[in-house]
Amino acid sequence: MTSFSSADLISMGRHIPTPFGISVETKQGTVELKIDSLLRTVPGKRLVALSTWQNRVVIVKIFISSNRWKRGMLKDIAGINRLKQGRIPSPNLLLQTTTSDKKAGVLIIEYLRQGASLATLFDEAKSEESKAEILEMGVKAVADCHQAGLWQNDSHLDNFMLCAGIVYVLDGADIKSKGSVLDINTRLKNLAMFLAQFPVSQDKHWRDLFDQYSQQAPGLTIDDAGDFAGKIIKARRKRLNAYERKLTRSTTANRCEQGTNFFYIYDRSIHSPELDRFIADPDSFIIEQQLLKDGNSSTVAMVKINERNYVLKRYNIKGFWHGISRAFRPSRAHHSWRNASVLEMLGVATAHPYLYLEERVFWLFRKRAYFLCEYIEGHDLGTAWEKQELEISENEIVALFRDLFKLMADYRISHGDMKATNFLLQDKELYVLDLDAMVRNRSKENFTEKFSKDLERFRKNWVGTSMEPEVETLLEEAAKY
Repeated sequence: MTSFSSADLISMGRHIPTPFGISVETKQGTVELKIDSLLRTVPGKRLVALSTWQNRVVIVKIFISSNRWKRGMLKDIAGINRLKQGRIPSPNLLLQTTTSDKKAGVLIIEYLRQGASLATLFDEAKSEESKAEILEMGVKAVADCHQAGLWQNDSHLDNFMLCAGIVYVLDGADIKSKGSVLDINTRLKNLAMFLAQFPVSQDKHWRDLFDQYSQQAPGLTIDDAGDFAGKIIKARRKRLNAYERKLTRSTTANRCEQGTNFFYIYDRSIHSPELDRFIADPDSFIIEQQLLKDGNSSTVAMVKINERNYVLKRYNIKGFWHGISRAFRPSRAHHSWRNASVLEMLGVATAHPYLYLEERVFWLFRKRAYFLCEYIEGHDLGTAWEKQELEISENEIVALFRDLFKLMADYRISHGDMKATNFLLQDKELYVLDLDAMVRNRSKENFTEKFSKDLERFRKNWVGTSMEPEVETLLEEAAKY
């Protein structure tokens, strides 16, 4: 088994082979700790891993930041101690130590072998009722923390684990304390931030969850409940801002690479040697027979990578001056990647974004760009309507768009091209497509102007059809949002 120093772990970034050994100090002297697998890697800062210590499986946190590892480790320890002092269930700290070279900190923490994170349970839940139960567990845990004067700035379901009927709070590093029961404003903001991590479709449960929280942490009034839905929207906008900043760098989910003549980022789930070949020459994957659109500004084709179909959109440069105008701005592929990711976070169905790639000159100046996304079977809404292939009623279609327009208003999203062909219905779910003109507007004024244009374009789809009266009523409602 290969042994690594903290310097080795820093230099390898995310690409650390397991298993490996690391020398740590104990009361019995230096011990070689075998790291079996990595659960999380923050390059150059810390690792979270599984290991075996004293004949039991444990969690190992290794703090490797050259100048700040002590600060990071002490912050985690302080959080663990605060949870214990507040009598909040949390895994036990078994050992606090350093590597043998004294250049990294190591915490060995109890592993809840039979436990499952609330995030995993929520993702695997088969029904709305099951999801609601998991949300209640999370809300009750948040309430208990608040009663103990504790909170987490970025409270999410991965920070809670259910084991033997008890919800444990994880990640001591993010635990904050005021030393007493939190004030109402801090409590409401933190609860709203917790609920804002979920898709908008879950907001229908907010009142029940608010009541559950109030039973666990008394002191809230009817007035506090009155504007709480608005607090969730505000918190979710804040989460979206933070999320967007992560979309163009390497994360656990995505890999980003940049060179003198390229920039790309892709979903790690599709990494393969064939994807590497695609990145090196995406045009070679475009087959004339699979072209969906061959326009001047963009080329769209269905492509196959590892025997799986995707949609590839290439954004072309139409001429010299067009090239100059595009060189200094984020590409439309970038916009599609960001906007699809934002819609997914909000719970809006769209073609999943897998990759975007920009051709560049001297690192900075953009040329052509490519966007790779999920291929979804079926006709677009406009075509399906013309062919009378829709499987749901007109009332159901209007209801789906009513929900979409309300969400767009709440999060100030304008689409930019509301043709019926940019929507698709599948399994009674409305997919929103063609997102390169979508904008999440920063001001209400900009949103109102662009949203009005969206609604007017949407109206044109249904002029002279049986849907027109219902659409007119819908648009009158949407104009008031």
